[in-house]
Amino acid sequence: MERDLKFNLLLGVTLAFAGCNGSESPSGTAALTPLDTMPCYAVVSSDFSSSSIAMLDESFDLIDESWLSSGTTYPGLVATLSGDVVLPTRQADDQTFSVIDRFLTDVVTQFFVPSGNLNGQVRTHGDIGDSGFSSNPQDLIVVASKSAWVPRYDSNFDPDASGENQGNDLFEIDPTDMTPTGARIDLSSLNTTAFVDAAAAPIEVEVLARPSRGVLIGSTILVGLDRISAAFDAAGPGMVAVVDLDGESVDGVELRDLASCGRVVPVPGAPGKVAVACVGFSNPFNDEAQLRASSGVAILDVTADGVTTERIWRVSSDEESKRAVGSLIALDAERVLAVSSGNFVDTSDTLYLIDLPSGTQTPVHVSAGSFTIGASAWDPDSEMLYVPDAAANAVIELAWDGQSFTEVDSTQIAPGLGLPPTQVYLLN
Repeated sequence: MERDLKFNLLLGVTLAFAGCNGSESPSGTAALTPLDTMPCYAVVSSDFSSSSIAMLDESFDLIDESWLSSGTTYPGLVATLSGDVVLPTRQADDQTFSVIDRFLTDVVTQFFVPSGNLNGQVRTHGDIGDSGFSSNPQDLIVVASKSAWVPRYDSNFDPDASGENQGNDLFEIDPTDMTPTGARIDLSSLNTTAFVDAAAAPIEVEVLARPSRGVLIGSTILVGLDRISAAFDAAGPGMVAVVDLDGESVDGVELRDLASCGRVVPVPGAPGKVAVACVGFSNPFNDEAQLRASSGVAILDVTADGVTTERIWRVSSDEESKRAVGSLIALDAERVLAVSSGNFVDTSDTLYLIDLPSGTQTPVHVSAGSFTIGASAWDPDSEMLYVPDAAANAVIELAWDGQSFTEVDSTQIAPGLGLPPTQVYLLN
């Protein structure tokens, strides 16, 4: 690990957005239109060329249908929103709102809410000249008032690149002023090798860690790894990186026979656990048999003795199982929601409730299209589920009665923009 990690951690604290209550002292630079109230939800809409972010209240009523968009210009920015935008797995609890602009834009932007003032924007690498390197930031994991870590998915293959331009790591920024601290946590020790079938003979290639989404539990960061080669033609065994900030160590929990385990999400009601989606890998691309054999969901448990694999559900355990591993969210330690994608011919996207101990899959929402259901949000307090469906051009609202989900409403998000909703986030 390339830094001294002797700083004060927010141990055992769940980092979440301050949400629907309280007020915020004016700070930062005037940028966006002030919101009338504190938001509880955000919806990202995108056609993968342009993006827009709507803010909604605790009843899922719109506060501003396009508070921030690719057409927004404001002082202090090095870039406006592209079409490849995500929000952090968890927002910080300091009444800020962060946005991550990924491949080829490579910036994290932070605003204050409800004022809309800009706290700052940071590029997740230094000057790269004409190299074409993109650090491709994937998440923002806040661990202390002056420390947050950004998983950088891509690697710089220039052997002379400085640390700030290497990638395949966690890159530290100071959230108080959105500046790099100069520290990074190298994850290349979790690289591996794999073989690519060639006409003459199999060729061994390096497989990169490729960190993606992560969760902080105590002083441990768990980050999902895709572990795919530079040419995306080979993958290593599924793995979650375990970064012990107290012990200054990097380790990995291998998920046997699974692959591409980049999505790690918190488990409501179980602050020491995370759910991991392994979406599988195949070469040739989209080979269903290979994908089924390497897809599944894991539950990991963080204790004082380390990280253990509590449970693994494998798609291949039942030939009748749907490959529902996309856009994973957890209801609790035994039930998750995940999407089985359509094939544009005879199946559509379906969101399933999966009972992990039994493997039972129950359809929750069926879309009219393929690759149209995005990342949903589950509110364990109100027991409401919000599902973005691009085919319906709306967010579908479903209520949980303890046994099943029932659709109760739907909300269109800025229909005049022509951007379908793709992600919903609970902010508190």
